[in-house]
Amino acid sequence: MSGHIGNIDREALDWLLRVNDPAFEAWDHWQAWMAADAAHAEAYWRLAESEAEAVEALKAMPVVSVQRVMPRRVSGIPRRSAIAAAVAVLAIGGAWMGWSQRAHTWIIETAPGETRTVTLDDGSSVSLAGGTRLVLDRKNPRDVDLEAGRALFEVVHDETRPFVVQVAEATLTDLGTTFDVTRLEGGARVSVSEGVVRVDMQDATETLNAGDGALATARGIERREVATEDVAAWREGRLSYTGETLSVVAEDLSRALNRPIAVSPQVAGRRFSGSLTTTHAADQRARLARLLGVSVVEDGEGWRLEP
Repeated sequence: MSGHIGNIDREALDWLLRVNDPAFEAWDHWQAWMAADAAHAEAYWRLAESEAEAVEALKAMPVVSVQRVMPRRVSGIPRRSAIAAAVAVLAIGGAWMGWSQRAHTWIIETAPGETRTVTLDDGSSVSLAGGTRLVLDRKNPRDVDLEAGRALFEVVHDETRPFVVQVAEATLTDLGTTFDVTRLEGGARVSVSEGVVRVDMQDATETLNAGDGALATARGIERREVATEDVAAWREGRLSYTGETLSVVAEDLSRALNRPIAVSPQVAGRRFSGSLTTTHAADQRARLARLLGVSVVEDGEGWRLEP
């Protein structure tokens, strides 16, 4: 048993040193190791907390006192090596806050045109559309920042821990529901298919139930009705709208088709109601032109919607 525990501690220390490297990128492997055995996470965070306490003690100690008490040899180690070790430990203190923030941050990203579903520790799931970036706290994944793109949240109810999504200037608080959120250039779009979501901005608050949606911008919160069966339809390659502006439709299409789509100012505010399929087809551009009532022209690597 003691050998097993010792091995876990050695593995935890190895991960701690690797994660402390600014070039570390193997977050998925680290997370898999942490989740494989409860003893792994216990050992890792115990060592991390011990390091933090040591760092705080060293930071509080005047550097001059270290110089005064430094012996010529420490346990047979040459003085030069002892000084190097002290400098290395003090350097950890300078890097601790930055390391701690990196270690606790979990970033999930998708490329344009890519979709991905992630299951959180509490059983909640998040489906990411193309071109999406989510930032979570590894120790509290029920606190999410949607920095870009679109995500569908299917949240497990927990009365003691609300699920919170920060998007643009809006804060969405969910108590066990299914809702879709899109980060737009001018704010955020929210659609609820199940449960209740509270939308908070600086000067406004709205409570959304199933079938409710909202557009949160600098002008405030604009409520709208949504069809509950359409909220998650984008995962099957269908985008549905009721009176949406072409500027917003173009943002959705850009993520789904992995193609930059710009909009001429003459048609940016035009409203569209209907459904669009995003499955790749040879006549995609022609079909969009017919359905949207615009010209879809080549614009460098992307398309542009024109009158």
